[in-house]
Amino acid sequence: MPLHKRKLYTLMKPPKDLKLDEQVFQVRFTKEIFREYQEYLSCMKLYQRRVWTCKVSGKSNLTYEEAIVSEHKANEKVQQFPKEFMGPVLHMVQFSPLRIDELVDSLYKDFKERFVVGEVVTGTRGEGSSTSTCMCQILKVLKEEGKKDETPRYNVAWLDDNNRKIGICKESADDLKRKRHPFSRALLKAFVRESASSGPSRNSPWSVHDKQAQKYKIPLVAPERPKLTDTPLKWTPPSERGKHNKVDEMVNEAHTQKKRKHPEATSARKKADGKRQHVHKAAAAILQPTRYPIEDSHVKLSSEDPQLNDRPVPSTDFLLPMACVGDLLMVWDFCSLFSKALLLSPFTLEELEKSLDYKGGEAPLLLEINFALLCIALTDPILRDEFFHRRKCHSEVRSLYAGLKQKHNGAFTMDGMGLQISMANWKDDLCDFLELPSQHKFTGVTHVPTIQQGLYRQLDACVKLKILMELVGCCVSSSAIRTQIDNNIEEHQLAMANKHEAEAEELKRKNEERENLKRQQCPGNTNFLAVENGDHQEEKILENGREHRNQEVKGKHNSFGNLTIVSNGWTEEKENHHSVSVRSRHVLLKEKLAAKLALEEEKEQQRTEEQKKLQEKRKEQAEALTQRKIQQQMLAERLKKQEHLEREMEKHYIRTTHLGKDRFHNCFWFFFREGRLFVESNDCKQWGYYTAKEELDALFKSLNVKGIRERSLQKELETLYEKISTALQKRSKELAQQYAVEEALVRRSECVRSAP
Repeated sequence: MPLHKRKLYTLMKPPKDLKLDEQVFQVRFTKEIFREYQEYLSCMKLYQRRVWTCKVSGKSNLTYEEAIVSEHKANEKVQQFPKEFMGPVLHMVQFSPLRIDELVDSLYKDFKERFVVGEVVTGTRGEGSSTSTCMCQILKVLKEEGKKDETPRYNVAWLDDNNRKIGICKESADDLKRKRHPFSRALLKAFVRESASSGPSRNSPWSVHDKQAQKYKIPLVAPERPKLTDTPLKWTPPSERGKHNKVDEMVNEAHTQKKRKHPEATSARKKADGKRQHVHKAAAAILQPTRYPIEDSHVKLSSEDPQLNDRPVPSTDFLLPMACVGDLLMVWDFCSLFSKALLLSPFTLEELEKSLDYKGGEAPLLLEINFALLCIALTDPILRDEFFHRRKCHSEVRSLYAGLKQKHNGAFTMDGMGLQISMANWKDDLCDFLELPSQHKFTGVTHVPTIQQGLYRQLDACVKLKILMELVGCCVSSSAIRTQIDNNIEEHQLAMANKHEAEAEELKRKNEERENLKRQQCPGNTNFLAVENGDHQEEKILENGREHRNQEVKGKHNSFGNLTIVSNGWTEEKENHHSVSVRSRHVLLKEKLAAKLALEEEKEQQRTEEQKKLQEKRKEQAEALTQRKIQQQMLAERLKKQEHLEREMEKHYIRTTHLGKDRFHNCFWFFFREGRLFVESNDCKQWGYYTAKEELDALFKSLNVKGIRERSLQKELETLYEKISTALQKRSKELAQQYAVEEALVRRSECVRSAP
């Protein structure tokens, strides 16, 4: 059953009083029945969310259906666990407070050194020159009191070729050996998750399922813990121990010195004052506020500090053993950085890991990597001479030289040596290289016979990785790698210089824009006032002209030949107090027509002014829009140029360094070609990784800026946040697409099988 929030999820029970002919909604993969569509829809939404965890394998960020498929595959894998180890393993798992990774490591190491009842191993039989190796079965583990330091002894039964018992004797653990370890860490982890469960909290003890406990006679009641004393103990942090005691002792000493009577009062008073000042200075030095950042282990959280998030638990589901993960990352990073010199096409870390773990045949990727590293390593003159002499002394040198006449694909010829390395005989070349005098310190020499027999695929993944490590160590000092390193340094420095020039130009441009803005603001106000005054003067002139024109229009000659100027309907020259009504109708019509024409002219002038203003406004808007587009285009070009420079700098990296360390001295690694954030423990033995953006955010919020290491780590994560989050999201999308394709293939195959 999949886990939801680290807890077992119980399915909904079918509704009561369900009729046979009633129409209901059923979930396909859980067979749950709902009467209401809304309940069915909410349940399906929950099952489609990626909040489920596989109970057996521990894979998270899955849907419910994906978790069921993962559990089915893991259960099939658990069936391969050897039966004779089930009881002893479950006895050690019961009530263990360790986390799953720590528990698996301790079990793996423990059973690597001891044997269990029922196990078939290889033993040494006889003494002296008559010794021989024979198969035997462990019958009983002998427990001798008072001899804990000595190697354990076992009762074993010797077996013949038909697995029949031919004798029983006592043998020590030194005389017994296994051909290989009976189970891997991944298989052990899956078996523990299948057979036992822990509580919702991280420190909850493990409890074996009842059926398994009854089968192997495992106690179901936890042993009682020893009772503590009734007197309560008050704990004080180590950093605060002794502070208040020192201050109290200094103050008490000062008071006692003050109370003492000396024959010379003046000298005693001076001494007391000096000691009192010294005490106060020492107390202030002890109780003064802490200046952050400080050592991370000395940081103490107070009530005023913001609450930190819980540190997310990194995933540890590697295919290879945990001890090989560091070497795996180093080999992959070396091949990725110097792929141009090695003539290798890029490949992912998962591909290399799967190739090392694959035992069904010879992985083409490992063949290419071994051949490329061997070719580069033999460019060293010293190694090339040793290799040539080794080939010359080899018993099959004639057949090898005869084969040089044939054409091989991907052949690499040593100049001046008549020596050829090809893809066809890369195993023989690798064996000759490992048997060189300069490589005798390498432990892989013992596996040369296995490689010569054509059983390279049967080697353990750790042995294959050690061979690659040895080849990488020889390639580092070769001329081809050194040449690429020098070229990378030059190109990296050139990219850095271009980046500094771009930053200087950007700073210069910003300063110029700031100065232009200041210039526009200071003299622009006076110009604006002058323009406003000019506009007012023009308006006054226009008004005066209009009044003058109106007066000219309204001034008419009357019938007597005298000029009369009309003002408010009354004549200026009043003769004999005649009223304005004496004027003729013709004169009034002319005046009205003139007034109408003047009004139309005024409106036309206003209309033209408004059109001019509107055109100017549109022109200004168009200019502002073009200017804005030009600025956006320039900004886009600058960003594009900056991204190009950063990509060029990433291409020419010489080596990869860690981002920083946390308070526990765990190192954080990010590789630009891998969408995962790796975590290395302080002892370099444990590895994990984060794959989701939510985990990155939780990690960022769990760092305490008061510590030196975590502050620098947070700054580095903040600088590379966009790159890391983009890489994590890209990998998550690729995995989701891969799961969708696999699910579609599975569904299609099921449909094909079910077709008539």
